[in-house]
Amino acid sequence: MTTDARSAVPRPGPFHRHRLLRRLALPVLSLLFLAAMLPAPTTAAAASTTKYGDARLDQWSWLTTHNSYADDASIKVPARNQSRNITQQLNDGVRGLMLDTHEVTVDADPPYQHIMLCHSKIACYESFAGGLGRVVDFLKANREEVVTIFLENYTGREKLTRAVAQVLEAKDAEDLLFQPAETGFNIDKHNWPRLRDMVARNERLVLFQSTWADDVPVTSRSSSAVEYGRLMHTWKRTVETIYDYDGRPSGCASRNDNPVWLNPMPDTALTPLFTMNQFDSSSIDPENKAPGDNGKALKTRIDKDCRPAAGRNPNYVAVNFYQHSDTAGVTPLSVIAELNRDSDGFASHSALWTVNSSKQYVGTKHTNRCMVRGDEFEDGQGGLVTQRACASPAPSSHQWTATTPSYDSKGFFWIKAGNGSCLTVPYNNGTPPGYGTQMFWWPCETRWSSGSQLWNVIPVKLQGGARAFYFINQWTGHCLTLDPATVGAKAGKVTQAGCP
Repeated sequence: MTTDARSAVPRPGPFHRHRLLRRLALPVLSLLFLAAMLPAPTTAAAASTTKYGDARLDQWSWLTTHNSYADDASIKVPARNQSRNITQQLNDGVRGLMLDTHEVTVDADPPYQHIMLCHSKIACYESFAGGLGRVVDFLKANREEVVTIFLENYTGREKLTRAVAQVLEAKDAEDLLFQPAETGFNIDKHNWPRLRDMVARNERLVLFQSTWADDVPVTSRSSSAVEYGRLMHTWKRTVETIYDYDGRPSGCASRNDNPVWLNPMPDTALTPLFTMNQFDSSSIDPENKAPGDNGKALKTRIDKDCRPAAGRNPNYVAVNFYQHSDTAGVTPLSVIAELNRDSDGFASHSALWTVNSSKQYVGTKHTNRCMVRGDEFEDGQGGLVTQRACASPAPSSHQWTATTPSYDSKGFFWIKAGNGSCLTVPYNNGTPPGYGTQMFWWPCETRWSSGSQLWNVIPVKLQGGARAFYFINQWTGHCLTLDPATVGAKAGKVTQAGCP
């Protein structure tokens, strides 16, 4: 078993993630909504959210270049696909690179094998180490950027991983490679991480390879027990359109057995990253064809074909000669910017709530359901918290307010019902209960701090810009949830479950 090179740094499992979110809590300014002030974020935390907001990796779109290395006009066959080198592409806003890696024999004494970036091994442009080094240099100089590389690989496993390790070590960037495994973001279980968390961890180099069916560890050249990250298997983590077209790219057919609408990937919680190829690989004159592919036709294809087919925006839009377009004001970069305009928010979720002016806690997944103080227990002390159809005007049983406890609660809040009782996780003989546990309303404990009644209130932005909140219990670390299985009941359940 290998050890991650950054094992001294806590990995973002559920508990660590909740602690991190507490540090990143944003201020709530309106007493009308939550009747409380949350701690202001630190400068570092605020900076980490300015570019991507709350978006995960699979909720953002990136301009990607096809055969990113093939930029030399002196090479005529096959024709180049770009006219600017990798460094300039990155500086221009490209964030996805498609590279072909081949082993080439170098004529020396004695001859040796070298990994090069080549087009069908007919035309080789530069060493893989040189191209990857440019990317690492860019990432080190631009600390909030994330770059994805897709390797169409024709080299050996050990040679490729050692080449990656050599560049990372030479650039003092061993922590830069994304780690999808259980020792890292554990994406099969938790889905892709939020981009802000990738930036905070500095895991901003995402590498895919097409050759091996597993995610290949990249380890230290001096010790195989130290792992830097992994080269993820492309077809285990992504879906992609075809790239041969008769005329303009059109439709949204998949290039393999992974349909573009697949979500999640089989036997995982992972939303596959979606690549839309907006180029024709069979064209003998890519530069002449690119303007027509990159203008209005690109925007129309996303709107009319691929977004409806996949149910979401493409994550990677791959093009030739990205700076060319036949439509004034429309370029691949402008199209990507438009896609990302509303991508920095959360999608609706059973653990995300809006709070209206009547102090009702309303589900975002089921917008006609509100959290309600249910009937009292027979002994007259407390009762169940339920969900019902939202009422207007809102009765006292539908109203809740976040308030500061009567003791030092270290930034946590009571969620108080209209009768003054507190939203409470059942005591369960002192053992934190698991997912699906129905919430109680119960007299507020004023003699000491009771974690079962303390909530961390996290404000977020929904996709489209609306404000919402999720509520993490201090004792269990789980989120207040509108139980989706009972939304059809007159009085359904309000429970705790995983956070969004």
